[in-house]
Amino acid sequence: MAEDKSNKTEPATPKRKEDARKKGQIAISRDLSTAVILLSGVGLLAAMLPVGLQKMTEMTRQGLTLSFPAAFYKDMSIEQVYEIVIHAGLTVVMLSLPVVLGILVMGSGASLLQSGLLWRADAIQPDATRISPIKGLSRLFSLRSVIELVKGLLKIAIVTSVGVWVARYDVLQIPGLIGFDMGTVLGVTGQLALKVGLAVAGAIAVLAGFDYFYQRYEWERGLRMSKEEVKEEHKSAEGDPLIKGRVRTLQRELTKKRMMAAVKTADVVVTNPTHLAVALKYDTTTMGAPVVVAKGAGFVAERIRELARHHGVPVIEQKFVARTLYKLVEIGKEIPNDLYRAVAEILAFVYRARGVTP
Repeated sequence: MAEDKSNKTEPATPKRKEDARKKGQIAISRDLSTAVILLSGVGLLAAMLPVGLQKMTEMTRQGLTLSFPAAFYKDMSIEQVYEIVIHAGLTVVMLSLPVVLGILVMGSGASLLQSGLLWRADAIQPDATRISPIKGLSRLFSLRSVIELVKGLLKIAIVTSVGVWVARYDVLQIPGLIGFDMGTVLGVTGQLALKVGLAVAGAIAVLAGFDYFYQRYEWERGLRMSKEEVKEEHKSAEGDPLIKGRVRTLQRELTKKRMMAAVKTADVVVTNPTHLAVALKYDTTTMGAPVVVAKGAGFVAERIRELARHHGVPVIEQKFVARTLYKLVEIGKEIPNDLYRAVAEILAFVYRARGVTP
């Protein structure tokens, strides 16, 4: 059963958008690519118009010369005819090649900017639904197809109207060109074609801008999520709270085991006396200052004291030092400078009691 779209009130999350992009579901406007291609083509033609008119005039004159009766070129050899034809072909290629390359680059760039680099291996795999007549008919007579048809007819009407409006006066001047030389005729018609082309390209560019935002809106609307989907995605991304809680519990237990194992290597355990316990170790050859190897409060503090007594580690009651170390120093870190003197006195007492010289 189709999912109720009325429940999809939440905007798509970044993950949802990225997943859709990987499947090829992207917001892309073909009209925008068309507008870029047309504008770049007209622009390149405008840039090459002076040179192009000169070359086309020369080619036209040569063509007309060859079409005259044999009396006009009876002395022309076949090699000269080949030379003229080859020259004309190369001229056409040299004039059209920059335009074609420019159009290819701009068109590809416009598509790439909209979609980005996207490679889908499944796009080239066979899919029976793509050639299904039923699926094809459903797409053909869908509401989206009707909307696209109306949009297409509207765009044709607008573009045609713009072209006719721009050329309405200039077209009337074309019959008056009879009797002018070939260069003048090509110049006037070329300017007219360029004028109409720019107007049409501009109209298509405006329509393409609207179409791009419409396609973007439709894409965003199609990816909307329900509140439950957003919640499930967050849960999937962050992990199940029950599992995360269990993992944290195991991590704390492992940390506590390592900490308790370090108590037997400590030089002294400082308490306040019952609620807090901090185990310190100082090795003059490897440490710059005493290090906290274990600490805890309540039951953990009691367990640290028991282990310390079991392994013969001195337990010293020093409320201020114990509270400060427990609050400020993490396990595995050196004590702060402010506590050097107080901790040094405690260690000195321990060393004297053991008869050891630090």
